[in-house]
Amino acid sequence: MTTPGSLHVDEASDAKAADGQAATKDGLLRIVQGLRRVDTGTYALRIRLAEKLGIGTIDINAMAFVGEVDGLTPKDLGKTLNITTGSVTAMVDRLESKGFMVRKPNPTDRRSVLLHLSPEGNEAMQWANDHFAAAARALLESSSKESVADIAEFLEGIGQRLMDAANAPEAD
Repeated sequence: MTTPGSLHVDEASDAKAADGQAATKDGLLRIVQGLRRVDTGTYALRIRLAEKLGIGTIDINAMAFVGEVDGLTPKDLGKTLNITTGSVTAMVDRLESKGFMVRKPNPTDRRSVLLHLSPEGNEAMQWANDHFAAAARALLESSSKESVADIAEFLEGIGQRLMDAANAPEAD
């Protein structure tokens, strides 16, 4: 049985639930916008580093991937960057001649090589990492250790899910 008092409580509960859903939607929108801003900032920083080093942004992207997966094969780098084998060869030649990347024999396949950043390549990528660290440090100085751990876990989770989505076969 609905009484005037219970009707008021139900309406209040419905309004509170709607407010919670709106807040969640607004929070999600802010997170997505924030991640896009990070992506844009990362790209701008890579452009600046590429200009500083006298190379292209695709070269910086290659250095970033090789820095993440030390010992990447040229074939895997080409797949990751969505470029041809010939383009990978030319790019690695360019990066090697500038002293940013080295090829080493692949111990499991003598026909292949593994790509590594040189000390100069690591130093160049460290410049970008230092900018990331400074930006994060400035925002996290007043945060608790628990919230920093939560933020790190959240970002790692999003990063992994995005990589999984990028590598997943398309559904029919």
